[in-house]
Amino acid sequence: METPEKLLQRVGIQGLAAAILMIIFGALIIAFPALISWLVGIYLIVVGALNLAGEMEKRGAAKAESPESGATQAEK
Repeated sequence: METPEKLLQRVGIQGLAAAILMIIFGALIIAFPALISWLVGIYLIVVGALNLAGEMEKRGAAKAESPESGATQAEK
């Protein structure tokens, strides 16, 4: 699994934005301790969706680059 920093950089969110988001989440957890389950849940859903999208993108790129993707299937 990718580190959150690498994942955020891959999708275009730089370190500053990630740091600000972490500070906001931390402040919310201190102010409202009951929010921790919601914030962790949201984080896991977002990271999971981004990982899934990244893997689908990689597989699509790998299929497009493979030399046997179109010609050999049409011949069969």
